[in-house]
Amino acid sequence: MTIATGIWALVPFKGATGAKRRLESVLDERERESLVLAMIRDVLDTLARCRALSGTLLVSRDAQAFELAQEFGIDVFEESATDLSGAVVESGTYARHQRQAEGTLFVPGDVPLIQPEDVVAVLDGHEQVTLVPDANDIGTNAAVSSPPNAFEYLFDGKSFKPHIASARQAGLEPRVVRNTAWGLDVDTVQELAAVAQRAAGTRTGRFLELSGISARLARAKPQSH
Repeated sequence: MTIATGIWALVPFKGATGAKRRLESVLDERERESLVLAMIRDVLDTLARCRALSGTLLVSRDAQAFELAQEFGIDVFEESATDLSGAVVESGTYARHQRQAEGTLFVPGDVPLIQPEDVVAVLDGHEQVTLVPDANDIGTNAAVSSPPNAFEYLFDGKSFKPHIASARQAGLEPRVVRNTAWGLDVDTVQELAAVAQRAAGTRTGRFLELSGISARLARAKPQSH
């Protein structure tokens, strides 16, 4: 294996309040908040256990971020950006100049199935730009950039193909890694149901089970596409 070194993970976190409104049809506000916190804890736990990373920054202005950072022994970077792309750029600049990061790994807070070996799979063979799409090849669920901010970020929920074009525009041929755990982020009811079926042994899985949400999803009539 040739695992990229000097990589810092960047995990943007807007906070749990009012999050995941696309799940309103099956989860009330308190359940959505609890789900968000369970997922971000799973993500941060995995990153903390991944020895291939040089460190992790929780990118947030939310007060709860400091509690999470203390829980997992990581630092908070308080960004001032107005969107996700700006937050990743700001934190990447900070990581490069203040933490001597040779590269950064963008990690969303709603990929609770990832394990350290999934992170290694993304870093193994990485050179300049590595992109990991969601299960539908629409969004970008992980992005590695060496050096930080080597290409323009275009996060908007449909950023995978635009990110390929952005990297090429910067003169870099992106490496693409498809990975089942990385591919499952939770934005829709269908994605939540898919995670619920696979989340055994995670905080997210325990929350969905103990709250009765897993059983509720299993009883729900599958929606046609």
